[in-house]
Amino acid sequence: MAETGRIASFLMDNPSFSTKEFVGMVRETQAAYSDRKAYRMLRDLQDNGKIMKIGRGRYSNISVKRQYRFEASPQVKEITQLIRTQYPLVSFQVWELYQWNEFVNHQLAHNTFFIEVENPLETTIFEYLTERYPKVLLSPDTETYYRYRADDMVIVQRLITGAPAPIPGTCQASLEKLLVDIFSKKLTGQLIERAEYRRIYEDAFGKYAINESALFRYAGRRHLEGDIREFIDCDTDIRLRLEERA
Repeated sequence: MAETGRIASFLMDNPSFSTKEFVGMVRETQAAYSDRKAYRMLRDLQDNGKIMKIGRGRYSNISVKRQYRFEASPQVKEITQLIRTQYPLVSFQVWELYQWNEFVNHQLAHNTFFIEVENPLETTIFEYLTERYPKVLLSPDTETYYRYRADDMVIVQRLITGAPAPIPGTCQASLEKLLVDIFSKKLTGQLIERAEYRRIYEDAFGKYAINESALFRYAGRRHLEGDIREFIDCDTDIRLRLEERA
């Protein structure tokens, strides 16, 4: 019982930890235990759904994963309120480029605000916002985006049907949606270097409670499910919970 309590306490105090840290804790608790015994205990915790592997030699306590949140910039809050007031029945989601700075090695120096609007109202919202902001583009391709890029530029584009619901209580796009969109061959998939994807995915799955069903359902909608599954399997150490239960 003392052993079980010690493990529970360790998991509570360490939302993420390394194999070495866990083995050290077990050996400290039970000096007679071998490393093999500690590794078996680690595997049992994985098999029982208590922890999950998030990287090479690193694990996360599933029970303490947080729901993803991002504090929107004042301008995004202002744009959201304007659209809600003027067009209360329009479905739209917002996100900003700086959200990726939590996950990438090379920090993004220029922010861009993305307003994704249900078809066919993206043009209506674009025209409304151009009357209020100096730099607004409608569904630009990658070349156009980089030609006219400026700090705090607003991009209005179509919201893909079947996108995951926004973060509850907001119009902010979910992390699941963003993780899929970076694989797109369109603009949203050309803003982050491919070399950053592994870190992005392992950090996102390691720190936050990812709705895998929503992620892969949306990926299927965008014809990206195969690409993303292959990337996770071949290029990351993420262990999908849905597959664990299969």
